[in-house]
Amino acid sequence: MNKLLCLISIIALIFVNYSFAQDVAVVYDAKIENGGGLGIAGGVAGAKGLADLIVEKLIDHKVAAEIVDAEALVEYMDNNPNGIFVLTQGNTPDTIFQNKGKDDLIYSWLREGGIGGFIGDYPLYYYWDFNAGARVTAAGAGQQKIFGVTVTNANVAAVSPTDHGKEFIPSLGKWTSNRPVGLAALRNNNFEFESYADDGNNADPVAYRTEDMEGWFINFHTSCCGTVIPDNEQVATEYAELISNRFSDGLSVDPIGKVSVVWGQLKSVR
Repeated sequence: MNKLLCLISIIALIFVNYSFAQDVAVVYDAKIENGGGLGIAGGVAGAKGLADLIVEKLIDHKVAAEIVDAEALVEYMDNNPNGIFVLTQGNTPDTIFQNKGKDDLIYSWLREGGIGGFIGDYPLYYYWDFNAGARVTAAGAGQQKIFGVTVTNANVAAVSPTDHGKEFIPSLGKWTSNRPVGLAALRNNNFEFESYADDGNNADPVAYRTEDMEGWFINFHTSCCGTVIPDNEQVATEYAELISNRFSDGLSVDPIGKVSVVWGQLKSVR
């Protein structure tokens, strides 16, 4: 009986201790790009290291986080309709996106209140086909299927932190993106958005949502092909600041479906 009461007490403490913030699923799958990433420097070590650092930095901000693969991501999204995921390899896994629009899990999840984050090359330009073991090119149609319009462009933009950026991402500095989001495209299509760094016309990082989205999509340091994003330590620091300062407040997770994530993270930090 005493052992049972002790176990119940421990579980209760787990829920209390982790009720302060929304769990974040940091997506890294060794099968995607053979463990590497698009737009992420350092190959496999760089991509895996970035995911590990984001988890570490989020925990430093008292935000519970854990790495999940593409299959576990689906379970997380099903159990956490107001959750947050961060894709770290420049590809979207086919478990949530296959360029099908309303039939893609990411489409409905964003509209119901989920928050999706992306690092790497052009968001939703590629998805990873696990059966073929290769990326599939959706091109601009990927964003059109999910957001109704393509918002990313290939401009080379030297961006500076905005007031939102200074508030939510204190460590963010000037940098150059070549996969920014066009502010005119957002305005002309009635998106709600927050620019964290821009040049007046192009923004990156930026969070946006369509009129029918309850959630947000976070475009974060997206670049490729000669334009280098900040190093992993800096990107992870900035992302943790943004999530903890802007997107974790007021979000809650039903404890059902949450225990495995919390318990797994608890074991990793003991």
